[in-house]
Order: sequence, then C-alpha cells, then structure tokens
Amino acid sequence: MSSLLPLKPAAESIHDREIDPLLVALDDPAADDILSALSSSTARAILTTIYEEPRPASELASALDTTLQTVSYHLERLEDADLVEEVTTWLSAQGREMAVYGPTNTAVVLFAGAEKTEPRLSSGLRTLVGGLAGTVVASLAVQAVWMTRQPPVQRFVARAEPEPTTPTTFLSAYLDGPGLVVLAVGAALVLAVTLAMAWTQRRV
Repeated sequence: MSSLLPLKPAAESIHDREIDPLLVALDDPAADDILSALSSSTARAILTTIYEEPRPASELASALDTTLQTVSYHLERLEDADLVEEVTTWLSAQGREMAVYGPTNTAVVLFAGAEKTEPRLSSGLRTLVGGLAGTVVASLAVQAVWMTRQPPVQRFVARAEPEPTTPTTFLSAYLDGPGLVVLAVGAALVLAVTLAMAWTQRRV
C-alpha cells in the first residue's frame, strides 16, 4: 500500500517563484562572498544543478558523485552568499524531513564599469519623452489661441452662424497653421539637446 504522505511535493522552479536576478558590481562587498562561495568547482556544479531543478543535499551528492558532507559544506557557503535557499521540504522513506534547495535569484550577474549605463540611458529617454510631450502640448495651445483670434467663417444662409470646430477641422487647421511649425521646431530643439547631453555624458 502506498504511503498517504506526499514524500516529494513539487518544488517550484525559478519561473514559478517571485524572484529577481541578482546584479552585483565587482567593487560591492557582496561580490567577495559570492566569488568565495563559487571558488570551488563543486559549489558551481551544485548551483548549476539546482537551477535546473531544486533538490535536497542527498540527491545533489548522488548527482555530482560526491559525499553528503561535501555538498552540505558548499550549500552552507552558498546560503551565506545568498545564492541558494530552502524552497520546500520532503519526507524521506524513514519519515525524516529533508530540506530542498533552490536558487535565490533567477540569475547571478557580476559586472564591472557599467553601473552608470542604465541611469544615463534612463535620463536621456526621460529628457527626450518629456521634451516631446511638452512640445506637443505647446503646439496645440498655440494653434488653439491662433484659431480663436481668426475671424469666423460664416455661411450666408437664413441665419448666419459660425461653423463649429470639430476634431477634423482642428486637425486640418493644425496642419496648415502655426501649431505644426511650433511642433517641428520644438521637436528639433529637443532632439538636439538630447543628443548634446548624450555626447557630453559619453565623454565624462
């Protein structure tokens, strides 16, 4: 008769868990712990194996053809470096709980000299998008003011009334009026400023 106990409940993979990649600069103090924990080929093999599928220490020892003591030693160091963690527990055939280990992050990336890349790109995009949005608003405002100051065009019918402004008529007037000129000039200025900022930051 099979046991009613769930000896091996499914362990969530990195795709099912709410975890993020780990980005660590080489001059970050955490990089020392990570490099130290991964200095052994056995530790790297353990980490690679549990990225494929979370496993307890005993299965890791069997998969890597090494001793349980060796695996336990490296798992402790990997835990201290915040690279692995206990994701669930299994019950052995003897009824003992076994910790099942999985990666703490979806990926581990050590980098050097790229810490300013993202802020510079984000700053440039914010400048470009914000400038273009302001230019569009300004051009629409200029067009609206210009149209209100124009004499209304009336049709001579029984009761002469000015034609109402519709989105279609406004767009037509916008394309032929000062609004489009303001948009074009403003967009050119914003693009020039953004390129100048990017060139300056690249030389720093």
